Amino acid sequence: MLRRHETRPGFEKSEKTVFGEGRNVSNEENDNMAYEMIQSGDRAYTSLKLGTSHSPIIAPENVTFFTRLGSIGRGDFGGVWKGELRSNQSQVDVAIRQIPDQVTNSTNVLQAVKVLSELPDLPNIVKCLGYCQEQGGILYEFIPGGTLLTHLQTTGVQSQPTYGNLKPKMVRIDEGSLLNLAWQIAKGMQYLASKKIIHGTLCAHNVLLADRKQCKLSDYGLSSSLFSGRGKPTRWSSPETMVTGEQSTEGDSWSFGIVLWEIVTLGARPYPKMTFDTVQKEVANGYQMPRPRHCGQEVYTVMSGCWEKEATSRSNFHQILKSLERILEKTHNYLSLNDLDEGLYASTLDM
Repeated sequence: MLRRHETRPGFEKSEKTVFGEGRNVSNEENDNMAYEMIQSGDRAYTSLKLGTSHSPIIAPENVTFFTRLGSIGRGDFGGVWKGELRSNQSQVDVAIRQIPDQVTNSTNVLQAVKVLSELPDLPNIVKCLGYCQEQGGILYEFIPGGTLLTHLQTTGVQSQPTYGNLKPKMVRIDEGSLLNLAWQIAKGMQYLASKKIIHGTLCAHNVLLADRKQCKLSDYGLSSSLFSGRGKPTRWSSPETMVTGEQSTEGDSWSFGIVLWEIVTLGARPYPKMTFDTVQKEVANGYQMPRPRHCGQEVYTVMSGCWEKEATSRSNFHQILKSLERILEKTHNYLSLNDLDEGLYASTLDM
C-alpha cells in the first residue's frame, strides 16, 4: 500500500495544469449560454459500476495515487492527489482529497460523504465518488481545467499586466463570459441550498473549470463534518462566521457576493490593501466593498444584496439566479473591463 505522502514510482512528479480550450463567442451567444445547462461532463463517473449496492466506502486496492497536485482548496482539508479508481475492468482519473488524520475515522465524515456521494451527476458540482478510509482520502471526479481563480488571473489581460493579481496571457476574457461564470456558480449553489447542504468554503479558488468553461463547485459540504460545525474565518466569511465560526446557507450567500466581486475584478484579493484583522473589524461594523468603477450598478446590486449584515435579509440563491438572468438578457454593457482601476487590486497581504 502506498503511503499518502509519496509519489507513486514510475510517474513523474509533474504539476502541470491543463486548461480546457474554449471557443470564441459573441456577447449575444454568451448571454444565451446562461440558460444552457450542460447535462453531462467529459465522463459519466457514475457509469463506473462499483457494485450492485454502491457503498461510499472504497477499498484501498481500487485506488492508485499518481501525482501530488497543488492545493485546490482550503489548507485545513489537506493536500490533493491525482489518482485512478478501478473497478470491474474499468478505470477513471480521480482527484483524491486528503483529510486530517484526527478525523479519518469520524462518523460525521462517513455520514457526510454518504450524503454527497448519493447526489446525482450535476453540471455545476464536482461529483463525490466515495471515501477510502485506509488512505484517509475523499475521491472526486477529476477536473483538468484548473481553478476559476487561475483562469480569471491568466485570461484577464492581452499583454503585460499593470496590476498584481493578473498574469500575462494571449486572449482577454469578455464581459459576457464573466457573468455566465457567476450564473453557473449560483446554479450549483442553488442546488446545494435546496438539499440543505452548506458549502462553507465558497471562493473562486474552490471552483474548478471543466471543458467549455463549465464551472464546478468543489470542497462543498465538508466544513461542518471536519471542523465540528465551525469554520475558519477568511475574507469570504460572513460577519457571523467571522465572530462565531458557525456556517449557514445565508453565509454561503455572503461568500457568493465575494466570489462575484472576484469575477468582476478578474481574480483580485477581496478587501484589497486591507489586512485580515482590519477586514474582520470593518465587516463587523457593516463595511461593504465599494462598487468597482468598471462594474455596472445592476451587477453591484447583486453583490451588495449578498452582503446585508442581517443574515435573513440577504438574497437567496433563487433570487440571485433570477437577477443574473435578467442582467444577461439585456443588450447594454454591465461591465467595462477597459475602465478597470489599474493598481487597485495589487494587494499581496495575508488571506
